[in-house]
Amino acid sequence: MQIPGYTIQSELGQGGMASVYLAIQQSFDRQVAIKVMKSVLAADPTFSQRFIREAKLMAQLSHPHIVPVFDVGQHGDLHYMAMEHIAGGTLKQRLKDCTEDASNKGLDEAVIEIIITNIAAALDYAGEHDIVHRDVKPDNIMFRRDGSTVLMDFGIARPLQDADAMTQMGTVVGTPKYMSPEQHRGRDVDSRADLYSLGVVLFEMLAGRPPYSGEDAMSIGIKHISEPIPLLPLEKRHWQPLLRKLMAKDPEQRFQRGNDVIIALKALTAASAANPASSSTPSASGAAAPVKFVDGNTTPPKLESRLRTKEVKEKSGLLSSIYVYDIYLVADDFNQFQGHFEKISEELFQWGKQRGKKCAKVKFKATVHPWIAGRVKEYLRNLSRAESHAYLSSITIDINLVGADGQPIEQYKLEPAQS
Repeated sequence: MQIPGYTIQSELGQGGMASVYLAIQQSFDRQVAIKVMKSVLAADPTFSQRFIREAKLMAQLSHPHIVPVFDVGQHGDLHYMAMEHIAGGTLKQRLKDCTEDASNKGLDEAVIEIIITNIAAALDYAGEHDIVHRDVKPDNIMFRRDGSTVLMDFGIARPLQDADAMTQMGTVVGTPKYMSPEQHRGRDVDSRADLYSLGVVLFEMLAGRPPYSGEDAMSIGIKHISEPIPLLPLEKRHWQPLLRKLMAKDPEQRFQRGNDVIIALKALTAASAANPASSSTPSASGAAAPVKFVDGNTTPPKLESRLRTKEVKEKSGLLSSIYVYDIYLVADDFNQFQGHFEKISEELFQWGKQRGKKCAKVKFKATVHPWIAGRVKEYLRNLSRAESHAYLSSITIDINLVGADGQPIEQYKLEPAQS
């Protein structure tokens, strides 16, 4: 194969639409990666238009973490574009190396921070230009020799305002393991879909696997749409709040732009550096780890402000005043929930002693990971048999369990234990 102005040296890889070669751009005597559309596809105007559209999109974007395009052209039936040669390999290969090497403990968290920061910056820039990548995944994240990362392959990206886009609403486009819920539903998307995909990449870097898998695209899609975000390993649990915000099912609940991710990541890093003991790893004694709340803090909500409860009169009964005690906590695993609940119940017990028989009901709200909701419910139902919770077992408790994504799990009532 010959392309005027370039000396082809070797093949770097192949994709569904194109092959990529290492070449010398003769006018500048520099190495480039030259992407050439497969000749069997060139006869189809649809594929040619898509290839040209990708080249034009990438040529419009000038950002240190988006691969730059140097040249676009056609020679005979060959469509090509020349890009910077990114020599450090793909994130997909690094993750594969970590999985295959038993002595490898996975990507260093400092490296993960660099990757997320770089790609979030690239997505923020693309979003400002109303361009959605729609295929953010480890294959499309590459490393320069200096360790910085670059976002590749805008082959299925499109401008938000492009009325002539080749992929329209109702068409599922992307890689199922990394696609947002709205992509799986075939809905139109914006830059927040790319941030969801970045969250999936983050989960895979931390856990060594994607959050959802299945036998086919449909089964994977159902999980992205309806299943809760899996928990990270305990030693990585301090990343869970960031992950939860990135992978919220509802785009309105996600970070709204890449810079928001960078700000949250800096806060997470600063908090970890200031309080190394706040790691979610259990202590040697087996004690429950500190709770990590949605805002990234390890300090639980101050209960003092919650003790100023509201007295509500019921329709009947002289002693039927209700003191609404809004217990609110967040937990990603059951040990966190149990340890925090013990502290809260002691506060409630002391408050109950002061109020005495006037307390007829307590309202309890817990935001928990949906996967532990069953154990939380069983635990609360057994309060009547727990001596440490004798006070709680003597009053009516309205339970409201809410998922970490803000969606209701279950509401029910615990009646006083029979004496």
